[in-house]
Amino acid sequence: MGATKILMDSTHFNEIRSIIRSRSVAWDALARSEELSEIDASTAKALESILVKKNIGDGLSSSNNAHSGFKVNGKTLIPLIHLLSTSDNEDCKKSVQNLIAELLSSDKYGDDTVKFFQEDPKQLEQLFDVSLKGDFQTVLISGFNVVSLLVQNGLHNVKLVEKLLKNNNLINILQNIEQMDTCYVCIRLLQELAVIPEYRDVIWLHEKKFMPTLFKILQRATDSQLATRIVATNSNHLGIQLQYHSLLLIWLLTFNPVFANELVQKYLSDFLDLLKLVKITIKEKVSRLCISIILQCCSTRVKQHKKVIKQLLLLGNALPTVQSLSERKYSDEELRQDISNLKEILENEYQELTSFDEYSSELKSGRLEWSPVHKSEKFWRENAVRLNEKNYELLKILTKLLEVSDDPQVLAVAAHDVGEYVRHYPRGKRVIEQLGGKQLVMNHMHHEDQQVRYNALLAVQKLMVHNWE
Repeated sequence: MGATKILMDSTHFNEIRSIIRSRSVAWDALARSEELSEIDASTAKALESILVKKNIGDGLSSSNNAHSGFKVNGKTLIPLIHLLSTSDNEDCKKSVQNLIAELLSSDKYGDDTVKFFQEDPKQLEQLFDVSLKGDFQTVLISGFNVVSLLVQNGLHNVKLVEKLLKNNNLINILQNIEQMDTCYVCIRLLQELAVIPEYRDVIWLHEKKFMPTLFKILQRATDSQLATRIVATNSNHLGIQLQYHSLLLIWLLTFNPVFANELVQKYLSDFLDLLKLVKITIKEKVSRLCISIILQCCSTRVKQHKKVIKQLLLLGNALPTVQSLSERKYSDEELRQDISNLKEILENEYQELTSFDEYSSELKSGRLEWSPVHKSEKFWRENAVRLNEKNYELLKILTKLLEVSDDPQVLAVAAHDVGEYVRHYPRGKRVIEQLGGKQLVMNHMHHEDQQVRYNALLAVQKLMVHNWE
């Protein structure tokens, strides 16, 4: 099986390499001045004539014939690594890193180049130690070389991936999204590493260095204040590719249920915005990844998946959005199926959110929020009387919250629920009064929070209404 090749689809990256190719290095002069050893200089010069000059010169066929017996082995690569570790000439080092990139990208020499490192993995560590230094061009090209080797069978090295994630030269380029061209190359390299399952733990360990940047890229596409940029991003190849590979990196990491859970907890609003991106993007491949990430975070393998689904429903208003998406005519069958699966998950959870068991557990937790159950006419019509069960157990908890809680949301919801209870079960007014609930509700009519005042006032009105029975 041949070596894995990273297809760096970046015009900017290819232009950088093309400019370096076109600059001739005076290898003989550097050797004469003893700035380089003779063997290092002659190896680099020979490689340049094989890999570079034939591409930009005229005599293509004669060049090929002259070097038809050339093989990549230790005699080729060890002098290049030695040159990188001993030379102070930045242009010279950049050129050599580019020659290594040429070898790794070559259909003819790529497999042998990788094989050399596979047979002597220590050489990868040597190469790493002299890489990711210098100007941004050298950092990008040497980063490409190192990652191209780290993804190969027999060359997986978690310690080197950790070192790479601690390299500020690379991370600074990645974080600078104003320079989209170079940011993109770094994200692509990180995404290629994330394809390897054994690297994902160490990548997630350093998520603070790249996750905010990924979400910033996605946020630019969904920010309504940047409407003009949305159009540009949707029509701009680099913008779309930047979104796509950012999402691909996130998606690969969410295969781990622990990371999926942490992602939602740490970046909740960004996670919820993935549905916004699906609504506005014209690229199905972007939509497919957004929906896949959401599904992985809602998977039963994720410890708090119920909480994630609830957050999508309550904070992300996901159900109507997904309903609308399910009516679109997507050409991608997998995307249509994923949207259908997500819709089913959301609908099932919504049914549970409006069930008596859900209400009971929420009330007993003491953390009331405006979940669907509180506003459901059907729920109160069918279940108001059930608050009387077990000697008014739930009703006692509800009135107690009005007394002891200092959370405005809890007080507002509790006051609202007292009002709904007596509206649908008028005989309960006497019970509420006996439990001290009426006075507690009245006490909150002058609360400093507007929502608490409003719901307390409505509840008092419902308590005061006389029903002729």
